[in-house]
Amino acid sequence: MSDSENREFIRETIMDKATGRRYRVRKFLKLLAAAVIFGLVASLFFVLGQRFFLPRLNPDGEGETISIERDPEEGQESEESLEGETAGETQESQGTAETQESQTEPPETTAPEESESPSGEEWNETLQEMVDNAVAEELNGSWDSISLAWYQRVSEIYRSISHGLVTVSSVTQDTDWFNNPVSSADQSSGAVIYMTDAEVLILADYDAVQDAEALTVTFNGGSTVEARVKKTDSITGIAIISVSLGAVPQEVLDSTQTLVLGNSYQMSSGAPVIAAGSPTGFSGSVVTGLVSYVQTNTVGTDTAFQLLYADISVSEDGGGFLFNTNGEIVGILTDDYGDEMAGVPVAIGISSLKGIIESLSSGIDAAYLGVQGQNATADIAEANDMPVGIYVTRVVMDSPAYLAGLKAGDIITGSGEQDILTTRSLQNFLESYSTGDVIKLTVYRSGADGYVEMEFEVTLGAR
Repeated sequence: MSDSENREFIRETIMDKATGRRYRVRKFLKLLAAAVIFGLVASLFFVLGQRFFLPRLNPDGEGETISIERDPEEGQESEESLEGETAGETQESQGTAETQESQTEPPETTAPEESESPSGEEWNETLQEMVDNAVAEELNGSWDSISLAWYQRVSEIYRSISHGLVTVSSVTQDTDWFNNPVSSADQSSGAVIYMTDAEVLILADYDAVQDAEALTVTFNGGSTVEARVKKTDSITGIAIISVSLGAVPQEVLDSTQTLVLGNSYQMSSGAPVIAAGSPTGFSGSVVTGLVSYVQTNTVGTDTAFQLLYADISVSEDGGGFLFNTNGEIVGILTDDYGDEMAGVPVAIGISSLKGIIESLSSGIDAAYLGVQGQNATADIAEANDMPVGIYVTRVVMDSPAYLAGLKAGDIITGSGEQDILTTRSLQNFLESYSTGDVIKLTVYRSGADGYVEMEFEVTLGAR
């Protein structure tokens, strides 16, 4: 081996100083350009991809807090007006014993571009004027005009709200007598109530989706996409369904309207209502009628809500929502609480459900205590020598309240420094908690020497 070959490793090229500086500058600029391009691509991917990936990486919607403004209880019995009720009264309008145990400003809706129509208040004034004129003039033909005006108004309202109504299709799996798998499909109605940056939130029926193996939503334009159950509440019978925003075609999103949750406390007997969704059992059907009766304080497990009975035709397998003449949802049709007025369709007033809807939409489980009760008002308490509070008429077997030791006949009065004196205030109190939270209840229990104050620690469950 030659000497030159042995010294090959020490060879190097001496570069001109200026040339070396230009080389380093070019290399730095190339690196900088690559970094800028990478940043732009990453940002573009994040912006375009989050709509698709965020709901999958964060299925329970953590961080997505929905806020729904509560309605003042106008037309609703106040806590003071409940005086005179007896603590032992029970409500017959209960559903099954175990399962029927409770928007900042509503989000702005993107209404379809159609001819502007008068608001509900304006239309009501116009209708009243037409009725007054018809009565004054005693012209039979005027009544035909009034009927025509009403149906035209219904048509206008339905054209608008139909852009926020969807068809929810669910597939459930079961087995037959021979243990063979059997699939069954069901369809029900849903209402788009909110759109976040990641998902479309849909109010739906609990019974229709609770055991679904597969779930899809068909929007008004006919586009069908996969969906998932976000949260449910078996007591009130409502569910929130989530659809990934990235899965919905843009043209469908543009034509979809978020429906407003109205104030059902303002509804009274004789108010006109529109039932839409699937009241006849067919998706996309609509019927009209009047509110026949408003039951203001129906007591369920952990809840106290409003029922609206309506003079409308609803089939046995029908469902959907009640709307007022502003096109706002004021009730959810249900078949769980219609015992007292057999054959008359009933809806749960939406105002008494807003707290539950807010929690479920935010991905929070509704808290479960497991008691039914009646309000022991000041007059009742004085007449029966008992504390003012919630007289417990029933404790659900194996519920958190049962496991903690509460019994029928106990009187709930508060939690710590907070008073809980009515069934409505109990519902509102529980809406601020979730599954697994531990609460302390102040309870009075009757003994040989009268009522004795006790404190129970309860770990809330899911319902």
